[in-house]
Amino acid sequence: MLEHPLIQRSESIGLVTALKGTVAVVIAWVIANSVFHSPEAFLAPYAALFIIGNTVRNSMRVAARQVSVVVLGVIVAAIAAATLPTVAALALATGAGILVGRIPRLSPDGIWVAVTAVLVLLYGTATNPYLVVHRIGDVVLGVFVGITVNAVLVPPDYLSDARDLLVARTHEVSDILRQMADDVKIGASAHGLWRQRALSVNKSVTAEAVVMEGEASLVGNFRKRGWLRRGGSELFRPAADALDRAALHLMGLILAVEDNDFDENENLQGAVSDLLEAMAEAFADAGRGPVRDPIDHRAVTTLPLACERLAELEKLLQQGRVTTSVAPSIILSSRGLLTTLAVLDREECRTERALDRFSTPG
Repeated sequence: MLEHPLIQRSESIGLVTALKGTVAVVIAWVIANSVFHSPEAFLAPYAALFIIGNTVRNSMRVAARQVSVVVLGVIVAAIAAATLPTVAALALATGAGILVGRIPRLSPDGIWVAVTAVLVLLYGTATNPYLVVHRIGDVVLGVFVGITVNAVLVPPDYLSDARDLLVARTHEVSDILRQMADDVKIGASAHGLWRQRALSVNKSVTAEAVVMEGEASLVGNFRKRGWLRRGGSELFRPAADALDRAALHLMGLILAVEDNDFDENENLQGAVSDLLEAMAEAFADAGRGPVRDPIDHRAVTTLPLACERLAELEKLLQQGRVTTSVAPSIILSSRGLLTTLAVLDREECRTERALDRFSTPG
Protein backbone atom coordinates (compact mmCIF):
# COMPACT_ATOMS: atom_id res chain seq x y z
CA MET A 1 0.00 0.00 0.00
CA LEU A 2 1.41 3.39 -1.02
CA GLU A 3 1.93 5.99 1.69
CA HIS A 4 0.26 9.39 1.50
CA PRO A 5 2.61 12.05 -0.03
CA LEU A 6 2.32 14.18 3.13
CA ILE A 7 3.48 11.24 5.26
CA GLN A 8 6.38 10.51 2.94
CA ARG A 9 7.45 14.17 2.95
CA SER A 10 7.17 14.33 6.74
CA GLU A 11 9.49 11.35 7.07
CA SER A 12 12.04 12.85 4.67
CA ILE A 13 11.93 16.17 6.56
CA GLY A 14 12.59 14.28 9.79
CA LEU A 15 15.66 12.61 8.30
CA VAL A 16 16.99 15.94 6.99
CA THR A 17 16.43 17.60 10.37
CA ALA A 18 18.23 14.75 12.14
CA LEU A 19 21.18 15.07 9.76
CA LYS A 20 21.36 18.85 10.17
CA GLY A 21 21.12 18.57 13.96
CA THR A 22 23.94 16.05 14.03
CA VAL A 23 26.19 18.21 11.84
CA ALA A 24 25.47 21.37 13.86
CA VAL A 25 26.11 19.68 17.22
CA VAL A 26 29.40 18.09 16.11
CA ILE A 27 30.74 21.31 14.55
CA ALA A 28 29.76 23.44 17.56
CA TRP A 29 31.31 20.98 20.00
CA VAL A 30 34.58 20.65 18.07
CA ILE A 31 35.03 24.42 17.79
CA ALA A 32 34.12 25.16 21.43
CA ASN A 33 36.07 22.27 22.92
CA SER A 34 39.06 21.79 20.62
CA VAL A 35 39.59 25.28 19.22
CA PHE A 36 38.58 27.60 22.08
CA HIS A 37 39.08 25.04 24.89
CA SER A 38 35.99 26.32 26.65
CA PRO A 39 35.50 24.93 30.18
CA GLU A 40 31.75 24.57 29.48
CA ALA A 41 31.85 23.66 25.80
CA PHE A 42 28.56 21.72 26.03
CA LEU A 43 26.67 25.01 25.83
CA ALA A 44 27.66 25.49 22.18
CA PRO A 45 26.07 22.30 20.75
CA TYR A 46 23.13 22.79 23.12
CA ALA A 47 22.44 26.24 21.63
CA ALA A 48 23.07 25.06 18.04
CA LEU A 49 20.45 22.32 18.33
CA PHE A 50 17.72 24.84 19.19
CA ILE A 51 18.15 26.53 15.81
CA ILE A 52 17.73 23.47 13.61
CA GLY A 53 14.31 22.92 12.07
CA ASN A 54 13.30 26.58 12.07
CA THR A 55 12.91 28.61 8.93
CA VAL A 56 15.89 30.77 7.97
CA ARG A 57 14.08 33.91 9.11
CA ASN A 58 12.82 32.37 12.35
CA SER A 59 16.26 30.97 13.16
CA MET A 60 17.45 34.56 13.64
CA ARG A 61 14.70 35.18 16.16
CA VAL A 62 15.40 31.92 17.96
CA ALA A 63 19.09 32.79 18.09
CA ALA A 64 18.35 36.19 19.60
CA ARG A 65 16.11 34.60 22.24
CA GLN A 66 18.66 31.94 23.10
CA VAL A 67 21.43 34.45 23.63
CA SER A 68 19.08 36.71 25.60
CA VAL A 69 17.87 34.03 28.02
CA VAL A 70 21.40 32.83 28.74
CA VAL A 71 22.75 36.35 29.31
CA LEU A 72 19.78 37.23 31.53
CA GLY A 73 20.15 33.96 33.44
CA VAL A 74 23.84 34.60 34.06
CA ILE A 75 23.10 38.17 35.24
CA VAL A 76 20.33 37.00 37.60
CA ALA A 77 22.63 34.32 39.05
CA ALA A 78 25.53 36.74 39.47
CA ILE A 79 23.38 39.30 41.34
CA ALA A 80 21.86 36.63 43.59
CA ALA A 81 25.24 35.03 44.38
CA ALA A 82 26.87 38.40 45.14
CA THR A 83 24.18 39.52 47.58
CA LEU A 84 22.84 36.42 49.36
CA PRO A 85 23.93 33.08 50.88
CA THR A 86 23.66 30.01 48.67
CA VAL A 87 20.17 28.79 49.60
CA ALA A 88 18.64 32.28 49.59
CA ALA A 89 20.46 33.08 46.35
CA LEU A 90 19.03 29.92 44.76
CA ALA A 91 15.51 30.89 45.80
CA LEU A 92 15.96 34.47 44.54
CA ALA A 93 17.45 33.36 41.23
CA THR A 94 14.62 30.90 40.61
CA GLY A 95 11.85 33.39 41.35
CA ALA A 96 13.50 36.30 39.56
CA GLY A 97 14.43 34.11 36.60
CA ILE A 98 10.81 32.95 36.17
CA LEU A 99 9.52 36.53 36.37
CA VAL A 100 12.08 37.84 33.89
CA GLY A 101 11.35 34.89 31.61
CA ARG A 102 7.72 36.00 31.35
CA ILE A 103 8.74 38.91 29.15
CA PRO A 104 6.68 38.33 25.97
CA ARG A 105 9.65 38.68 23.61
CA LEU A 106 11.37 35.75 25.33
CA SER A 107 8.44 33.37 24.77
CA PRO A 108 8.52 30.38 24.44
CA ASP A 109 12.11 30.14 25.79
CA GLY A 110 11.63 32.39 28.84
CA ILE A 111 11.81 29.54 31.35
CA TRP A 112 15.48 29.06 30.42
CA VAL A 113 16.35 32.28 32.24
CA ALA A 114 15.54 30.56 35.51
CA VAL A 115 17.08 27.26 34.41
CA THR A 116 20.33 28.94 33.40
CA ALA A 117 20.47 30.93 36.65
CA VAL A 118 19.93 27.81 38.77
CA LEU A 119 22.54 25.77 36.87
CA VAL A 120 25.12 28.53 37.16
CA LEU A 121 24.50 28.86 40.89
CA LEU A 122 24.69 25.11 41.46
CA TYR A 123 28.02 25.00 39.63
CA GLY A 124 29.24 27.60 42.13
CA THR A 125 30.70 29.80 39.40
CA ALA A 126 28.11 32.56 39.16
CA THR A 127 30.58 35.33 40.02
CA ASN A 128 33.56 34.02 38.03
CA PRO A 129 33.96 36.54 35.16
CA TYR A 130 36.12 34.16 33.13
CA LEU A 131 33.44 31.47 33.10
CA VAL A 132 30.66 33.99 32.57
CA VAL A 133 32.33 35.24 29.40
CA HIS A 134 32.85 31.69 28.17
CA ARG A 135 29.20 30.78 28.78
CA ILE A 136 27.94 33.68 26.75
CA GLY A 137 30.59 33.08 24.07
CA ASP A 138 29.68 29.39 23.81
CA VAL A 139 26.01 30.19 23.33
CA VAL A 140 26.80 32.82 20.68
CA LEU A 141 29.06 30.29 18.94
CA GLY A 142 26.36 27.64 19.08
CA VAL A 143 23.61 29.79 17.59
CA PHE A 144 25.98 31.01 14.88
CA VAL A 145 26.79 27.43 13.90
CA GLY A 146 23.10 26.50 14.05
CA ILE A 147 22.08 29.42 11.82
CA THR A 148 24.83 28.61 9.30
CA VAL A 149 24.03 24.90 9.08
CA ASN A 150 20.29 25.59 8.93
CA ALA A 151 20.68 28.13 6.12
CA VAL A 152 23.23 26.19 4.04
CA LEU A 153 22.23 22.54 4.45
CA VAL A 154 18.75 22.07 2.88
CA PRO A 155 17.00 25.03 4.56
CA PRO A 156 13.32 24.40 5.42
CA ASP A 157 10.86 25.03 2.59
CA TYR A 158 7.30 24.87 3.87
CA LEU A 159 5.75 26.09 0.63
CA SER A 160 6.06 22.56 -0.73
CA ASP A 161 4.12 21.36 2.34
CA ALA A 162 1.49 24.02 1.66
CA ARG A 163 1.11 22.81 -1.91
CA ASP A 164 0.65 19.23 -0.77
CA LEU A 165 -1.96 20.33 1.76
CA LEU A 166 -3.91 22.25 -0.90
CA VAL A 167 -3.93 19.18 -3.14
CA ALA A 168 -5.06 16.99 -0.23
CA ARG A 169 -7.90 19.37 0.68
CA THR A 170 -9.06 19.57 -2.92
CA HIS A 171 -9.39 15.79 -2.99
CA GLU A 172 -11.08 15.80 0.42
CA VAL A 173 -13.79 18.11 -0.92
CA SER A 174 -14.10 15.86 -3.96
CA ASP A 175 -14.49 12.75 -1.79
CA ILE A 176 -17.19 14.37 0.36
CA LEU A 177 -19.17 15.48 -2.70
CA ARG A 178 -18.86 12.02 -4.22
CA GLN A 179 -20.08 10.38 -1.01
CA MET A 180 -23.03 12.81 -0.90
CA ALA A 181 -23.85 11.98 -4.52
CA ASP A 182 -23.86 8.26 -3.82
CA ASP A 183 -25.99 8.64 -0.68
CA VAL A 184 -28.51 10.93 -2.39
CA LYS A 185 -28.78 8.55 -5.36
CA ILE A 186 -29.77 5.59 -3.17
CA GLY A 187 -31.68 7.64 -0.62
CA ALA A 188 -29.28 6.77 2.22
CA SER A 189 -29.00 8.98 5.30
CA ALA A 190 -25.43 9.93 6.20
CA HIS A 191 -25.96 13.53 7.25
CA GLY A 192 -23.84 13.42 10.40
CA LEU A 193 -20.95 11.86 8.50
CA TRP A 194 -21.13 14.53 5.79
CA ARG A 195 -20.89 17.30 8.35
CA GLN A 196 -18.13 15.60 10.29
CA ARG A 197 -16.00 15.19 7.18
CA ALA A 198 -16.70 18.75 6.03
CA LEU A 199 -15.66 20.16 9.41
CA SER A 200 -12.40 18.24 9.17
CA VAL A 201 -11.49 19.78 5.80
CA ASN A 202 -10.14 22.98 7.32
CA LYS A 203 -8.70 21.14 10.31
CA SER A 204 -7.56 23.82 12.77
CA VAL A 205 -5.92 26.18 10.27
CA THR A 206 -6.99 27.82 7.04
CA ALA A 207 -5.34 26.99 3.73
CA GLU A 208 -4.36 30.63 3.31
CA ALA A 209 -2.52 30.61 6.67
CA VAL A 210 -0.56 27.51 5.65
CA VAL A 211 0.41 29.10 2.33
CA MET A 212 1.52 32.32 4.06
CA GLU A 213 3.66 30.27 6.43
CA GLY A 214 5.17 28.55 3.41
CA GLU A 215 5.94 31.90 1.80
CA ALA A 216 7.56 33.11 5.02
CA SER A 217 9.83 30.06 5.06
CA LEU A 218 11.45 31.27 1.84
CA VAL A 219 12.66 34.58 3.31
CA GLY A 220 16.47 34.43 3.26
CA ASN A 221 16.25 30.93 1.80
CA PHE A 222 18.36 30.13 -1.28
CA ARG A 223 15.68 27.61 -2.32
CA LYS A 224 13.45 30.59 -3.10
CA ARG A 225 15.20 30.89 -6.46
CA GLY A 226 13.55 27.67 -7.60
CA TRP A 227 10.10 29.03 -6.79
CA LEU A 228 10.91 32.35 -8.48
CA ARG A 229 11.74 30.48 -11.67
CA ARG A 230 8.30 28.87 -11.49
CA GLY A 231 6.44 32.13 -10.97
CA GLY A 232 7.05 33.38 -7.44
CA SER A 233 6.32 32.36 -3.87
CA GLU A 234 2.68 33.54 -4.11
CA LEU A 235 1.70 30.90 -6.65
CA PHE A 236 -0.72 29.17 -4.31
CA ARG A 237 -2.51 32.20 -2.82
CA PRO A 238 -5.50 32.05 -5.23
CA ALA A 239 -5.99 28.32 -4.66
CA ALA A 240 -5.77 28.72 -0.88
CA ASP A 241 -8.35 31.51 -0.85
CA ALA A 242 -10.66 29.51 -3.13
CA LEU A 243 -10.41 26.37 -1.01
CA ASP A 244 -11.13 28.28 2.20
CA ARG A 245 -14.30 29.64 0.59
CA ALA A 246 -15.14 26.21 -0.83
CA ALA A 247 -15.22 24.79 2.70
CA LEU A 248 -17.92 27.30 3.66
CA HIS A 249 -19.99 26.64 0.54
CA LEU A 250 -19.63 22.90 1.10
CA MET A 251 -21.08 23.15 4.59
CA GLY A 252 -23.96 25.28 3.27
CA LEU A 253 -24.64 22.66 0.59
CA ILE A 254 -24.64 19.87 3.15
CA LEU A 255 -27.13 21.67 5.38
CA ALA A 256 -29.39 22.36 2.37
CA VAL A 257 -29.30 18.76 1.15
CA GLU A 258 -29.95 17.48 4.68
CA ASP A 259 -33.17 19.51 4.87
CA ASN A 260 -34.62 17.97 1.74
CA ASP A 261 -36.84 14.89 1.50
CA PHE A 262 -35.80 13.30 -1.77
CA ASP A 263 -38.34 10.49 -1.44
CA GLU A 264 -41.01 12.98 -2.47
CA ASN A 265 -38.87 14.76 -5.09
CA GLU A 266 -37.54 12.17 -7.52
CA ASN A 267 -36.73 14.75 -10.16
CA LEU A 268 -34.70 16.73 -7.65
CA GLN A 269 -33.02 13.59 -6.33
CA GLY A 270 -31.60 12.67 -9.71
CA ALA A 271 -30.59 16.21 -10.60
CA VAL A 272 -28.83 16.84 -7.27
CA SER A 273 -27.06 13.49 -7.39
CA ASP A 274 -25.77 14.19 -10.91
CA LEU A 275 -24.67 17.70 -9.89
CA LEU A 276 -22.80 16.45 -6.82
CA GLU A 277 -21.07 13.76 -8.87
CA ALA A 278 -20.00 16.26 -11.52
CA MET A 279 -18.65 18.72 -8.94
CA ALA A 280 -16.79 15.90 -7.20
CA GLU A 281 -15.03 14.96 -10.43
CA ALA A 282 -14.26 18.62 -11.17
CA PHE A 283 -12.57 19.10 -7.77
CA ALA A 284 -10.57 15.89 -8.28
CA ASP A 285 -9.57 17.18 -11.72
CA ALA A 286 -8.46 20.50 -10.19
CA GLY A 287 -6.37 18.65 -7.59
CA ARG A 288 -4.57 16.72 -10.30
CA GLY A 289 -3.87 19.84 -12.35
CA PRO A 290 -3.86 23.55 -11.47
CA VAL A 291 -3.82 23.13 -7.68
CA ARG A 292 -0.80 20.85 -7.77
CA ASP A 293 0.96 23.00 -10.37
CA PRO A 294 -0.46 26.52 -10.85
CA ILE A 295 1.67 27.11 -13.95
CA ASP A 296 0.18 24.03 -15.60
CA HIS A 297 -2.30 25.43 -18.13
CA ARG A 298 -4.25 22.18 -18.34
CA ALA A 299 -7.90 23.08 -17.82
CA VAL A 300 -10.31 21.49 -15.37
CA THR A 301 -11.95 19.59 -18.21
CA THR A 302 -14.92 18.41 -16.13
CA LEU A 303 -15.91 21.92 -15.01
CA PRO A 304 -18.23 22.57 -18.01
CA LEU A 305 -20.16 19.39 -17.17
CA ALA A 306 -20.65 20.56 -13.58
CA CYS A 307 -21.91 23.93 -14.87
CA GLU A 308 -24.28 22.08 -17.19
CA ARG A 309 -25.63 19.99 -14.32
CA LEU A 310 -26.25 23.14 -12.29
CA ALA A 311 -28.09 24.71 -15.23
CA GLU A 312 -30.32 21.62 -15.46
CA LEU A 313 -31.21 21.91 -11.78
CA GLU A 314 -31.96 25.61 -12.22
CA LYS A 315 -34.24 24.74 -15.15
CA LEU A 316 -36.17 22.21 -13.07
CA LEU A 317 -36.80 24.82 -10.42
CA GLN A 318 -37.79 27.46 -12.94
CA GLN A 319 -40.25 25.09 -14.60
CA GLY A 320 -41.80 24.15 -11.27
CA ARG A 321 -40.87 20.47 -11.60
CA VAL A 322 -39.41 20.33 -8.08
CA THR A 323 -41.46 21.04 -4.99
CA THR A 324 -39.05 21.94 -2.23
CA SER A 325 -38.06 25.19 -0.57
CA VAL A 326 -34.41 24.16 -0.20
CA ALA A 327 -33.64 23.90 -3.93
CA PRO A 328 -32.56 27.58 -4.13
CA SER A 329 -30.17 26.99 -1.22
CA ILE A 330 -28.71 23.94 -2.94
CA ILE A 331 -28.25 25.97 -6.11
CA LEU A 332 -26.69 28.92 -4.27
CA SER A 333 -24.14 26.75 -2.45
CA SER A 334 -23.37 24.84 -5.64
CA ARG A 335 -22.73 28.11 -7.44
CA GLY A 336 -20.26 29.04 -4.72
CA LEU A 337 -18.41 25.75 -5.21
CA LEU A 338 -18.35 26.22 -8.97
CA THR A 339 -17.02 29.74 -8.52
CA THR A 340 -14.09 28.38 -6.52
CA LEU A 341 -13.51 25.80 -9.24
CA ALA A 342 -13.48 28.58 -11.82
CA VAL A 343 -10.77 30.35 -9.79
CA LEU A 344 -8.72 27.15 -9.64
CA ASP A 345 -9.23 26.72 -13.39
CA ARG A 346 -8.45 30.42 -13.98
CA GLU A 347 -11.53 30.58 -16.16
CA GLU A 348 -15.05 31.87 -15.65
CA CYS A 349 -18.01 29.57 -15.25
CA ARG A 350 -21.00 31.61 -16.36
CA THR A 351 -24.64 30.80 -15.79
CA GLU A 352 -27.19 33.04 -17.39
CA ARG A 353 -29.77 32.82 -14.65
CA ALA A 354 -29.70 34.72 -11.39
CA LEU A 355 -31.01 33.12 -8.21
CA ASP A 356 -33.34 35.98 -7.47
CA ARG A 357 -35.21 35.25 -10.70
CA PHE A 358 -36.20 31.86 -9.38
CA SER A 359 -39.55 31.31 -7.80
CA THR A 360 -40.23 28.25 -5.73
CA PRO A 361 -43.72 26.82 -6.34
CA GLY A 362 -45.70 26.83 -3.13
